[in-house]
Amino acid sequence: MRESGKQTGIKYVQFSLVGGSNALVDIGVLNLLLLLSTAYSPELLVLYNAVALVLSNANSYLWNTLWTFKQQASHNAGQVGLFTGQAAMHAAVEGLLLWLIAHWLAANTDLSPLVGANMGKVAAMVTGSTMSFVLLRYFVFRPKSP
Repeated sequence: MRESGKQTGIKYVQFSLVGGSNALVDIGVLNLLLLLSTAYSPELLVLYNAVALVLSNANSYLWNTLWTFKQQASHNAGQVGLFTGQAAMHAAVEGLLLWLIAHWLAANTDLSPLVGANMGKVAAMVTGSTMSFVLLRYFVFRPKSP
């Protein structure tokens, strides 16, 4: 049991480092799209977020299969399907939270749309990333039986 806890800790650190690179891709793409846009709405924000999430999930799949979960990565259709399923769940949860937060911030604060979008994005990312770690560690790339 102690080894399992240690391994989970190592995987969490690796996942967090990969997550840092995902966050750079995710927030970078989202902000680029927001800066290039002349319109703002929570719905448009969710659309831009979806584009950013597709790119960050591609980055996630690459680094998690090559590094974090390389012993468990089989690159077969089943595992790719499970990864895609968790990515879709992550996108749905994050998109819903981002939409709710953006609506609330727009109605209740005087924050600029860019600042509000980023505050909502960070809050939604924390929830989505935590859910993704659990799904990836225990369902998609579950430890192989001895």
